[in-house]
This record gives sequence, structure tokens and C-alpha cells, in this order.
Amino acid sequence: MDVLLVDDHPIIHETLGAVVRSVIPDVQVHSEMDLGNALSKARQLKRLELVLLDLGLPGCTGIEALTRFRKTLPRIRVAVISGSEDAESVRGALDAGAVGYLPKTSQPKVMAYALRLILDGGIYVPAQAMGAVPPPAKPPTLAALGITERQADVLRLVAKGLTNSDIARTLNISENTVKQHAHQVYLALGVTSRTEAMVVLAKMGIKDE
Repeated sequence: MDVLLVDDHPIIHETLGAVVRSVIPDVQVHSEMDLGNALSKARQLKRLELVLLDLGLPGCTGIEALTRFRKTLPRIRVAVISGSEDAESVRGALDAGAVGYLPKTSQPKVMAYALRLILDGGIYVPAQAMGAVPPPAKPPTLAALGITERQADVLRLVAKGLTNSDIARTLNISENTVKQHAHQVYLALGVTSRTEAMVVLAKMGIKDE
């Protein structure tokens, strides 16, 4: 597993990098100090699952770095690390798609807890901001978009990279039926291809249960 740490202070690379290594076995921590190099590195990493991103990078304003990451690599989870702890900053980061907000003043054991929570699929909100920040909205489900159980089965196999003929054999249905189900799914998501469908699902944080 690869983790990318993006911050312009070497001490953060050292201290937070040590916490990441203590939490995740066999992790490879990569460090960058500016947004451009970080985005370039992220595109190269095949096992990248988490980015720890400072909001105060040189040449960036506010949540610009987070927005750029979410737009460029929508499937990669991004957690914010920041020297600011006010509720407005926390809310802004979560609204922009961050999976957590880790104040740099946090103790290592708190950082470790936050990382475990995020890696388990949760969203970390610092305790000092908990009362002022509403919990993130629950991601919609496929059913909420009007996608039937059988259509969802097709979509899951599409996400695994199976061809229409492979899906037809797996589900014991005709290839024409597969195409019809896929077409209905694409209509529900407002897309025209399987690639666009995967991107939309990742951006929306949609669960398939």
C-alpha cells in the first residue's frame, strides 16, 4: 500500500510519516512538498490508497489543493492535515470531499486513531470540532437512484472489468439483457460509458449495498 504525504514542512514528513508506518504494515510512504509534484507522483503510484494533504501549500489558497486532488484522482481518499482547527475550516474540507481532518497539533496516538478510522472506511472529525461540524451526509445507495438489484449486479461486474459476454455467462442471462441493464444504469447515473459510471460513483461516494 502506498500513502502520499504532501506538506511543505520536512518535520511533518518525519513525524507523520512515522505515525503512518506504525499503523500500516508494509506501507510505502511517499513525500512531496508542493501540489504539482504531488499530483504527478500520485498518478505514478499504482498502490496509492490515501493522500495526507496540507491545505497551506505554497501557491495554493484555501482548499484549492484538495479540490484539485479530488478532481484529478476522484477514487483516491484524501485526508487533510492542517494547522487550523476552527469549525469552518473542518466543515469546508469535509464538504469538499476530505475523508478526515487531522490537526497538526494532534498527539501521535490521536493521529494513529484517525488513520485507522479512515482506513476502515470512516471519516475522522477532530473532537474539538465535533459539536460544531455536522456529520457528513450518508452516501446514497444504488437503490436510491432507482437502480434495481439485477442492474446493480451488472454494475458490480462492469466495475471488475468484465466484458458483456463474461457478465452474461456469470449471471446466466443473455448478452442483450446485460446491455439493457447497463444502459439503464448509465441513464440513472447520467453517463454514457462504463468508465464515466465508475468515476461518477467514486465522486458521489455511492455505496452498492
